[in-house]
Formats: sequence, structure tokens, C-alpha cells
Amino acid sequence: MFIPKNCNWLLLAICGFAFTGCGGASTTINEKTPIISEEDEHDHEHEHQDGGRLVITNATGAEALIYNLEDNSLINAFELVSVPSALYASAGYRYGILVDRAGNTVNFLDGGLWQEDHVDHLHDYNEAPALLNYTLTGSRPTHFVTHENQLAVFYDGDATSSTPASVTVVTDADIAAGVAVPRSIDFSVNMHGVAEPRADYLLASWRRENAETTSANPILPDQVAVYHLHDGQYQQETILDIACPDLHGAAQNENHIVFGCSDGVLLVSEQEGSFTAEKILNTDAVLDGLRIGSIYGHENSDQFIALASAHGGASVQWFSINPALAQMELIDWQPVESAKVVSRGFSFEAEQFLILDNQGYVTVLEPSQTDGVIQWVFAERLDITEQDIASMPEGTNFSLTFSQNDHFAYVADPIAQQVVIIDLNLLDINTAIELDYVPKSITWLGIAGAHEH
Repeated sequence: MFIPKNCNWLLLAICGFAFTGCGGASTTINEKTPIISEEDEHDHEHEHQDGGRLVITNATGAEALIYNLEDNSLINAFELVSVPSALYASAGYRYGILVDRAGNTVNFLDGGLWQEDHVDHLHDYNEAPALLNYTLTGSRPTHFVTHENQLAVFYDGDATSSTPASVTVVTDADIAAGVAVPRSIDFSVNMHGVAEPRADYLLASWRRENAETTSANPILPDQVAVYHLHDGQYQQETILDIACPDLHGAAQNENHIVFGCSDGVLLVSEQEGSFTAEKILNTDAVLDGLRIGSIYGHENSDQFIALASAHGGASVQWFSINPALAQMELIDWQPVESAKVVSRGFSFEAEQFLILDNQGYVTVLEPSQTDGVIQWVFAERLDITEQDIASMPEGTNFSLTFSQNDHFAYVADPIAQQVVIIDLNLLDINTAIELDYVPKSITWLGIAGAHEH
């Protein structure tokens, strides 16, 4: 049930933490009275894994709501000062990340589920969600990358105010402790960039002078720099010497990091802290005017999935990137006519890759092995709405998230005001969570399961 409009409000003053190279800011957030507050008994033997929680932002009411996926019930609703421009999960899936790009702030919502290592057992916590009095600030927070319990926030900076780009790296433990000065890098110029955290290393985009860059758009970097953590500070070790024009998008798995370029992808390999790079050039299959600008990786997949597109264009292509063979291959995803991709990602165990489009379809790709080589192929297409697409509320679209301890995907439908639950084992719509507001974005929070390699 929805929280009554006449409930009491608890005012939380959210104070911005000022970091080097980032402007200070303050945000006021109001919290609705929690529905639950008790701590549940914990199952140390993990015979039952909690299904997790779902965070949904309201497109019109400037609030974030949290649902219990054990019974799909509403737990808490929090009033926000503005509708977040983006919603993500933290590296450990304990926190929802509420991004206000225009306001230069990143706020955090504790989902209430997390796990601690007590040496002889893993201790599960199940508590009421809460908005944190903790804020990261920086100019134009844009790209959010998580890997191995680390979250890298890339701030683009701003040319008009001569504010340079920067990167902040935090763990869930840092967020819980309210670390005032997290690990960071400050650049000397603004850029639309990205950073990939990798143990004690950080690989970040590097923008050269306009006269030197190979990028058609100079705001986009064209090189990758490698940083190493020493005494809590990142120090630049090297700049990889292979250019990646119009660098945009990155992903990594156990052995490789891949960056998107206008002429292909930059494949970076690590061997005991030593990084080498090579270029995989675009194949003839890449259509004129498209470039790879989004890449997706998973620790259970040796291959990457890459999206080639043009800014604002409807024409897109999907490619698999095979680091072992240094090859890319076109994926026949059998797109629906006029479909624009609005969300995508690997399932929990990387057994599927889902593509959600603006026509209300989820296209499922699965790996298929031929002569010892894995190829990603079309498997199924699910129609997740019965509504007229033309009635989509302004400023909204379908959104997608995945359980990280079970084989479920969740799609928010702003037209029907519901969240469709997809059983990925059966490739079938399981049930739906009915809402009485228009959902904008969703993300899964909870205790992630161990991956089976």
C-alpha cells in the first residue's frame, strides 16, 4: 500500500562534503516515516538468500521508493528535493546512488541489506532503508562504473566555468563510514570521460590538447592513463600509447579492459600490474556514421558486448568483442522496426544479455558455441507492455535492472505504472508490481550472490 499523504515528515539536512577540485553544495531531503524498523534474524548458513529490494524513483513526485522483493510490498518512501537525473546501485549493492548532474551532487540511499565477514561466517543484516547524510560533490557527475567492490564516479567538469574533470573512488565501506576525503584524481581540463577501478589501479581517460587529439570532438579524450594507489593517493604510472579517438564507454572483466573508440575498441590487458594495449579495428559491418560508444562486461563472460550508434540516432548495431581472438563480430539481434535502445545489460550469471527498447520489447541474447568459439545470438523477444507506446509520459521511458542473486529482471513501465518481473530461467513474465505513480528509474539492491565461474 502507498504511504498516506498526511504522514509526518522528518527533515534531514544533507550537507555536501567538499573535495579537492570540486565545489561544495548542500541538499535538503525529507524522509517519510519508515514502515519497518526492526532487524530480522539472520540466516548464517544462507539456506535462503533474501530476494533483495527494488528502488524506484517517481518521475513527477521527486521521491524514491523501496520495495521488498520477498513479497513486492512497499517498505519506505523518501521525498527528494528534485527528481534524480540517474539512479544506480553501489559496488556492493547496499546503496542506491541518486545523481543530480545539474546540481553537481551524488546522494546515497541505504537499502538496508548488507553482509559482513565475521571470519567464521558471513553475517547478513536486514534493516530499514534510510537516506544518508553523505554527499559527494563535483562538477557534472556523469559516468558511474563499479568493479570488484569499488565505485568510480567521473565528473566531466565544465568548460564555461573552467572547471576541470575529476574522479572519485569509494567502496560501500567508505559510504557507510562517511569518508570525507575519498580517493580521487583531479585533471587539468574538462572532458567527457570515464574511469575503470581495478584493485589498486585506476584506468582513466586522458584528454590531450586540441592540436594533438585524434578525436573529432575534442571534448572526448583519445588516450587512457594508468594510475596506481600509493599511500592512499593515485599516482599516474603511464599513458598508453595507442590512440582511441572519441573515447566513450568502457567495461572490464577478469583479464581485460575495453574502451570504445570511433575506429574500433582499445583492448587493454593486465599481467601482474603491467598493462598493455592493442586496437581492434572496426569491421566492414560497422555502418557509416556509427561508432562504438557503450561497452558491457561481466566477470562470468570472456566476451564483451558493444553498442555502435550515432548520437540521437535510431540506427544501432550490437557487436561481441572477443579479446582472445582480438576480434569483433556483428550480432544479429533482429531489432524491432524503429526501436531505440533505452536500457541493456548482462543477467546475474551472464547467461543472457538483455536489450530493452522504447517499443516495449526485451530482446534476449544468449551465448552459443560453434567450433569452440562463443557467439551471441538472438534467443527470444518478450513484449512487456500492452499499452499504446504513443502515450508514454513526457520525459520518461522503460527502464531495466537485474537481481544480483537470482535469475530475475525487472522492467518499469511508466505507461501502465507497474514493474514487470521477468523470470530469466523460463524467459517469461512472472508477475508485476502495481504502482500508483509514474516510475522513472529502477535499480536492485541487496546481498549479491557468488558467481559460478
